[in-house]
Amino acid sequence: MSMRIVFRLNGWLVRALCILAVALIAAMMLGISAEVILRMFGFPSIIGLIELTEYALFISTFFVAPHLLRTNEHIRVDIVMSRVDPDAAKWVECGVLLTIMLISLVTGIVATMIMLRSARDGTLVFKDLIFPQWWLDWIIPLTSAAMLLQALEMLITLYRTPHPARHQDADFIPGIRSGDEP
Repeated sequence: MSMRIVFRLNGWLVRALCILAVALIAAMMLGISAEVILRMFGFPSIIGLIELTEYALFISTFFVAPHLLRTNEHIRVDIVMSRVDPDAAKWVECGVLLTIMLISLVTGIVATMIMLRSARDGTLVFKDLIFPQWWLDWIIPLTSAAMLLQALEMLITLYRTPHPARHQDADFIPGIRSGDEP
């Protein structure tokens, strides 16, 4: 299977994970709203809702991370990048992508080992809800793989681009033209 197909499949996975993250956030919003309304009228709380909300926050954070990397909407500090020449900026960007790949690889390997151990041992989570631990553990290996593939695709694209990416000046503020600042 060629890398182009792998990257295309990863792109679909990244989009699907992002859609699932948004759906989880919407479900949390609806669940919390329902909980508030039920309590207002004296009904009992929804059993396990707080726990499910905690899990949904965890899952949605990991599910959206590869999409944020893909669309370049993750947290970045471009002060250095805007002050160095374009060739140096390209090398810094390569270093950042390699670091993301290394962290994703290590995190994915460790998380996979933990997931396999908890599945083998039959580890359970005991709170309001009781379920196997691996039901939560699979999320980190999957998203680590998606992050690694996304960073690899971006690194290959950066390497093949003859002109380095341009970065905004340090004074740039999104949505404000240079003459409009106070």
